[in-house]
Amino acid sequence: MASVTNALSQNQIEPVRIPLLFIFLPRIDLIIGVALMITGLVLPSLMVLGLISVNLWLGLLSFGLIAIGGILFTVFIGEIR
Repeated sequence: MASVTNALSQNQIEPVRIPLLFIFLPRIDLIIGVALMITGLVLPSLMVLGLISVNLWLGLLSFGLIAIGGILFTVFIGEIR
């Protein structure tokens, strides 16, 4: 019994080290989802400012980009399984 306790006390437990950059590094799928949402928000704002012409197809495209980007983002962060 003494040999078992002696062997256990010699083991050293080291903490798990995770690089700080690895924790805060966004994944490419999250970047794509957010980029689609931002693009979908920028198109109507450019139409309101008058930089691009107001068009039904651009409005539908921006709605689709926001919807697809939002769904991708929520799926990839794990809110929707």
